[in-house]
Amino acid sequence: MLNETVRGIVPEPGLFSLPGLDRMRIYQQRRLPATPHARLLGYRLTQVTSGSSIIGQPVGPWSEIFDGFVDLTATAALSVYVTASTAAPAGTQLRLVTLSVRYLRPFTIDEGSVIARGRILHAGSSFTTVETLVEDPLGRAVAHVTGTAVGVALDPPPPPWSGAPDEPAVEPTYPTPDPIHRSLPASLDRTLLPPAAALLGMKVDDVSDTRAVATMPASRWFCNAESQVEPGVVASLGNYSAALLPPRLAGPDHRAVTFETSMSLLKSVPADGRLLRACATLNERVGSLFVVDTRVEDADGTPVLIGRGTLQQQRRRPGQQSRPANRVLLTVLFTDLVGSTERAGADGDAKWRALLEEHHAIVRNQLQLHAGREVKTTGDGFLATFDSPSRAVQCAQAVRTGVATLGLQIRAGVHTGECELMGADVAGLAVHVASRVQSTASPGEILVSHTVRDLAVGSGLKLIDRGIHELRGLSGTWPLFAVGD
Repeated sequence: MLNETVRGIVPEPGLFSLPGLDRMRIYQQRRLPATPHARLLGYRLTQVTSGSSIIGQPVGPWSEIFDGFVDLTATAALSVYVTASTAAPAGTQLRLVTLSVRYLRPFTIDEGSVIARGRILHAGSSFTTVETLVEDPLGRAVAHVTGTAVGVALDPPPPPWSGAPDEPAVEPTYPTPDPIHRSLPASLDRTLLPPAAALLGMKVDDVSDTRAVATMPASRWFCNAESQVEPGVVASLGNYSAALLPPRLAGPDHRAVTFETSMSLLKSVPADGRLLRACATLNERVGSLFVVDTRVEDADGTPVLIGRGTLQQQRRRPGQQSRPANRVLLTVLFTDLVGSTERAGADGDAKWRALLEEHHAIVRNQLQLHAGREVKTTGDGFLATFDSPSRAVQCAQAVRTGVATLGLQIRAGVHTGECELMGADVAGLAVHVASRVQSTASPGEILVSHTVRDLAVGSGLKLIDRGIHELRGLSGTWPLFAVGD
């Protein structure tokens, strides 16, 4: 995918003439198109204030390291950078110098998305320290992060910002989904290279029981707002090289669980296409615990990152295997006609069939306009999938308006999560969640899950809190939100 034309836009230098908080607000309000790094990995800055930020990121098959586990390093690094930026003065750039990620529980690709909530612990003239809590869609903590960034005054000072103050940016459109939202190719060899590493164009040069070496191009796909390789991508390369060792160390009947990774980022990396080289070595192993050291160098052999991770070997549960390849992150929409049985009885079969055909035509037309895929009809409703949560909601709104001209009402439910592709059909937890959300909706109402709300922030959709619900057959409680007109 890195061979494709780069998507996303690096902002003009004048952006850095603004205070950091103003820069982040411009991105949060979508007044600038997303950067290449955000287009590659699907990040969304959903909330920013002085000293804090919230970032949402979709999680799917391309996020997997091994055994369905997700590495949260890149998300953690971005949260620290964005949060620290809210305290940065005008005319400066930030450089991330330390990052520590402590995993509170394993996080898997089945869970759909992560939310990173960062806050500044200390902001001084020399450096800014940030604490981030990474949560799953149910608000459960999965990782605790700390990081430090230093500010660098730009010389010469940047020119004044010339962007429009209040106009939303027009995002470029493309014929295919952004890379993070695509399905895995059948050609991907998951036994050696995890999908998350393949997405970054990583290549494995050498793997033994005690050492792994990998390379990755400093692609323009990794550009952040500062035209440099996003530090989280460099950190991910180090972690992914380290992730090549645990399968060999743990053996087929065991897996390795990461407790903590800590790293120092020594210099910025230009997105010049030259190779970065990562080397992971086994530092020590005592019983089920082992420590892995990582080192990333640029094309000139200069170290850019030094890190260390602590892991534990654990026995697999019976039947536990790596996740199948035919899973993809999708937004699922369920619609259902309200009072259809009573209406059919009142109108008679012939009139009702004609009305139902008009309903189907409206739904299918809107699916086509909003790039949705009809999976199947469910009697007098539809199951459809989308690559974008905002398009799914906008489609549901258009259907609601369209069928109202026929004197009909729908109830609809929308959820984003990982789905298993089964030919033309889809299955998985995300499908069940969307169905239960739809059945919870009142007549004429479109309900969305907390995941959709977080991923669609900044899209202009009006979402109204409908409180916490228990969904039949699903564990936990689910915050739901109604879509306004």
